[in-house]
Amino acid sequence: MSVTISESGLCFGEFEESNLFYVEQSNVYKSLGSGICTIEFALYNNGDILMIEAKSSSPKPNNQDDFDSFINETYDKFAHSIDLYFSIVLKRIEDSENDMPDSFKAANYSTIKIKLLLVINGHKIEWLSPISDALKRKLKRQTQIWLLEVVVLNHELAEKYGLLKLHPKP
Repeated sequence: MSVTISESGLCFGEFEESNLFYVEQSNVYKSLGSGICTIEFALYNNGDILMIEAKSSSPKPNNQDDFDSFINETYDKFAHSIDLYFSIVLKRIEDSENDMPDSFKAANYSTIKIKLLLVINGHKIEWLSPISDALKRKLKRQTQIWLLEVVVLNHELAEKYGLLKLHPKP
């Protein structure tokens, strides 16, 4: 069954439900209570696992306080999601693996690429670099330990990556 996910003014999909882990809707996430934040969803896609966070906007880097707050909030979502995700994969939380589709459980984690994707709706491509650089610096420890890749996209690039539902052109 194919599904779409609407987040931050974007329509992600269509994805096979069996390749989608909607973290925010999972029982394990809901059972952990407050203080833990997470990405929108994870997608098993062409042999990669994509952990996707969507934003409707971001502050300009010259507004340092707002920019730092945005990077810190995004960092928390990715860092908490990595912790939660691997606690499920490693069966550290009782019955949590029932939330995760089989495609994720069967993945070969010794070779699979795991990408942290931030998609910002309406952003210009030239505005992505400062966000990408700041987020990569902030997530350096996680990317080194888990061999993760950080990718920051706008709506146009996300469409080219095949992440967004294409609307027919009039």
